[in-house]
Amino acid sequence: MIKQLFLIVNFVSIFFYQLFFTSDVTVKQNIPASIQPNGEVEVELVITKADIAGFAKIQQEIPEGFVVEPIETAGATFSFKEQKLKLIWMALPQANEFTVKYKLKNIAHSSGKYTITGKFSYIADNERMNVDIPTANITVSTEELVAQENTETATTSETNNDNESTLPVDDDNLETTLTVNRNIEEVEGNKYKVTLNIEKQNIEGFAKLSEIIPAGFTASNNNSAGGVFSVEKNEVKVLWLSIPTENSFEVSYFIESTSASGMQEITGVLSYLKGEETQKHQIAATSFSATGESLASNDNEEEEATSLQDKVDNKVEEDTEDDVVVDNTEEETKRATPVTNTPAPEKNVTYKVQVGAFREAITIEKYQKKFNLKDQINLENHQGWTKLITGSFSEYKSARDKRNNLRNKVKTAFVTAYNQGERITVQEALMITNQKWVQ
Repeated sequence: MIKQLFLIVNFVSIFFYQLFFTSDVTVKQNIPASIQPNGEVEVELVITKADIAGFAKIQQEIPEGFVVEPIETAGATFSFKEQKLKLIWMALPQANEFTVKYKLKNIAHSSGKYTITGKFSYIADNERMNVDIPTANITVSTEELVAQENTETATTSETNNDNESTLPVDDDNLETTLTVNRNIEEVEGNKYKVTLNIEKQNIEGFAKLSEIIPAGFTASNNNSAGGVFSVEKNEVKVLWLSIPTENSFEVSYFIESTSASGMQEITGVLSYLKGEETQKHQIAATSFSATGESLASNDNEEEEATSLQDKVDNKVEEDTEDDVVVDNTEEETKRATPVTNTPAPEKNVTYKVQVGAFREAITIEKYQKKFNLKDQINLENHQGWTKLITGSFSEYKSARDKRNNLRNKVKTAFVTAYNQGERITVQEALMITNQKWVQ
């Protein structure tokens, strides 16, 4: 009997250890136990998100006879219809823990006990993950009851439910618009200022500006609008973890001739995420004279757009050596051929696998023994967490395969990405390296 009790206690201890120390994302719900007829109460959800970022959604099923009104949405878009409460973030708050609140109103006179269920969903490693929000019971009664606090910790789980829409698509799809105009002006001698005026609607999150400058020119940053500016060979890049929220903003950089002369041309593409798909907006080519003449670009000029298309097509053929990546837009899908292998990654971008995260100090040896891990584990401090990382891969597919293998032991293992040693999202790394996401 004592032996059986010991085994049960040991099993429960292991379960809760895995629950709390291999899953960073938790949700706690605080809700009163009762509500007066035609009365209202305040509901609070506390989300601990660890290091996840980007798209996320809360959805709760509200019983008939109740309505909700927002109090604090933490930057989310709020909606309530057909008894479904939805809070959608294009980019989650930066804080590791944040709170949302809403009013729950009873509009029916009937008494009784009602149940509220829900999920917190997010994207991790290009996979939809769900955290069940602890079920709450509320009674419509004229008697005052002691408030309840649902402090159960929810666990993260993957779902393949085809009946649910993929994040972050809501019932009402917002139309996106994007216009980019480029202007080039001579500032001194052989130095020129390139300015891009960007106007957008309903575009948020990750974005990448890629500009192909003529051979024989160098480039330097002037105004990256909060993005990360870089130059490699004759390609200027600006990367945003979250594109500026303003509907209209400018990006500018300088180019300087080292040997070029005569008429030159700059082409470009602005890539962004819509839902989980990468969209590419081609920026019309701008021609200018190295002697000082300049011409402004216009997205509506058919001749310049055709010139750009030819250049982009040529660049795709040169970069991929007949292995063309199928883009998500309908126009480019018609033009491209299927992927036959993964394109070579760009320099300094690596993929690794995270197997654990802790607030307190942890020894690698103890963790390896606990989960029977033979792999080399490294510690990484990131956003207040001590994270356990293994492996280093130049291709996402290799890291994905390693993650799948490790999930036999650590169910919450997932792929992480780095650019020159700095941690970035997998989505951003895939955009940088032009690699294709694989399941």
